[in-house]
Amino acid sequence: MDVITTPDGWRSKYARPVDRWFVGVDLGQSTDPTAISVMHHRVLPLDGWDMNEKTQTRQQKRATHFDVRHLERLPLGMSYPQQIQRVVDLLARPPLNVLKPKLVIDETGVGRPVGDMFDAAGLWPSRITITAGLEATQHGASTWHVPKGLLISNLEAHSHSGELRIAASANDAAALKEELKDFKRKISEAGRTTYAARVGAHDDLVLSVAITLWMATQGPTVVRSPLLL
Repeated sequence: MDVITTPDGWRSKYARPVDRWFVGVDLGQSTDPTAISVMHHRVLPLDGWDMNEKTQTRQQKRATHFDVRHLERLPLGMSYPQQIQRVVDLLARPPLNVLKPKLVIDETGVGRPVGDMFDAAGLWPSRITITAGLEATQHGASTWHVPKGLLISNLEAHSHSGELRIAASANDAAALKEELKDFKRKISEAGRTTYAARVGAHDDLVLSVAITLWMATQGPTVVRSPLLL
């Protein structure tokens, strides 16, 4: 957002247009399918301003959208080389072949070797490991540890605001809605909040969208690990 101080002493914050694409892959294991989502992030500057007399600041109105255009759950039993080839094929399809989206993967359960296979295929994704805790940290140029609570609270916030929108035409849109219904928030006796699907249900589509949305909204501003300072 560009900030300009005008002769009257007010600071004017102009909205910057944004048009970016993301592909998120929640990597599954033997009993959990891998899920892929494609998200279009747009910020559209609007006419009009939000005025703050106390701080003498005016902020340009804007419309922000995170549109999930594609959802896909891969069949159980598909090998990781086959899954990677599916991502390669998806990225080669119009319009993604021209738009060059940012790829992000969740390698929590499968570990770094599978992420390395993406690098070997020339995809070089950003990597997320889902953790406990309260704060996201960066571990290397393209690896983040992100608490599950942050992922889900971010998903809930943008869903409730109406900024996150799921295209009805997306392949597994109905399955995502069912996963969201099954996804439960639990508070332990120690006061800690945990999130998980009910027994027997999947959460792969939810997590695919959650990691993609987190990267679109918060990825560049996380705190670096002390080991990197």
